[in-house]
Amino acid sequence: MLNYLIIFTSALIFSMLFTFLLAKFSLKNKILKTNDIPLVGGVGIGLAFIFALSLGIFTLDLSLTKISAIAVASLAMLFFGVIDDLRELSIVHKLLVQSICAVYLISCGIKTEIMYLGFWGNAVITFFWLLGVTNAFNLLDILDGLTTGLVLIISSAFLLIGFLSADLNVQILSLILCASSSGFLFFNFPPAKVYLGNSGSHFFGLLLAAIALIAHYASEGNVFALVSPVMILGLPIMDTALLIIFRVIKKKLPFNKSKDHVVLKIKALGFSPVRVLLIMYLLCFIFSACGVVLTRASNLMAIGIIIAVCLFSIGVLPKLIKIEVDG
Repeated sequence: MLNYLIIFTSALIFSMLFTFLLAKFSLKNKILKTNDIPLVGGVGIGLAFIFALSLGIFTLDLSLTKISAIAVASLAMLFFGVIDDLRELSIVHKLLVQSICAVYLISCGIKTEIMYLGFWGNAVITFFWLLGVTNAFNLLDILDGLTTGLVLIISSAFLLIGFLSADLNVQILSLILCASSSGFLFFNFPPAKVYLGNSGSHFFGLLLAAIALIAHYASEGNVFALVSPVMILGLPIMDTALLIIFRVIKKKLPFNKSKDHVVLKIKALGFSPVRVLLIMYLLCFIFSACGVVLTRASNLMAIGIIIAVCLFSIGVLPKLIKIEVDG
């Protein structure tokens, strides 16, 4: 338990330290900033992640094959995210980099293991899962403290699953993510002093998507637990799906920018930024909690949870469509 405490504390402290130093550097040298707010949160979190993960590798019996593959792919996304922050990349370039990282993870054995689908079936599902979740977190990053707070909640859910399944790799990756996102949230909570940047949102997205792939959920008698990772990441997934629906209804391309985000529609109802955040945090907690429960629920209870969440998601769609966001 002492090792866990050391790893958590180091990730927390170094996330805050690196973010603070990089923010100073950004403002002084006038790079990686927008509206005089530094875009270095992702880099600070990435550096803290490397340091804390190195401690974990040296002190615990982690699977170097899986851990190193996830670390390399996530840091590659971080690096190209920095380039995107410096000079905005096209959608084609972003998808190309994401695809390369996804193929690399699949080649390293980081993929779904769904029975009867075989290698190629699981590879295709994994590919679209990695790209979908990565872009979902990138799209979410439109309000101070939103993405970072949701990452904290979701990584906490995966941490719990890691302990329930005695999976050391999931435990450590989730623990570091909890700590580093907590450290950055100090600077990112409204009003934000430092932004996450595309580097951070892409890093968070790919890392969480990969953690979801290596975690253990189901047994032969608990097949509905396979839905658990989708449920835990349900809010970012639902947000992205609804955003695409809203844009298609308005006859816009899904990748074109617009203010049809769920969080902006909630804000348009007159809530303060902090109140909007708390609503999104609560929704994320509910999705994540349902996902964790699915790993231990009976099949009957699991069906009930899945139906309830689906009905809720379908029920909010007509209401959200009616909300217009100025601008």
